[in-house]
Amino acid sequence: MEEKKMTIEQLLEAMTAKMGKSPETMVLLSQVNESAVFEHVANQNFAMSGTHIPPKYKLLINLAASAAMGAERCINNYTNMALKSGVSKEEIVEALILARFVKASSVMSAATDALRLAVNSDK
Repeated sequence: MEEKKMTIEQLLEAMTAKMGKSPETMVLLSQVNESAVFEHVANQNFAMSGTHIPPKYKLLINLAASAAMGAERCINNYTNMALKSGVSKEEIVEALILARFVKASSVMSAATDALRLAVNSDK
């Protein structure tokens, strides 16, 4: 039996239901390249399909990664999805604090060569 393919309207409607708001970026992208939206959703489904990490933790990981990258729309989208999935505000804040720590630590880690130069300089 042939599987019925979702229309772009149905896909965007499903994304809206999942996120609690219209996915503006995907709506705009769909007006230029619908296939890119379907590809995005396929990639997201693949990334979320693993069975070893519970869905709640996946949302928190996605939220923290988005925060560390400074991706504001993603931060908002994952926060909405997390809240709709029963993640507490305290868990969300803790994930954001962890992202802040990792981001700040990456500055020092990226500066290892500069630190080495400074330590080994004659001045």
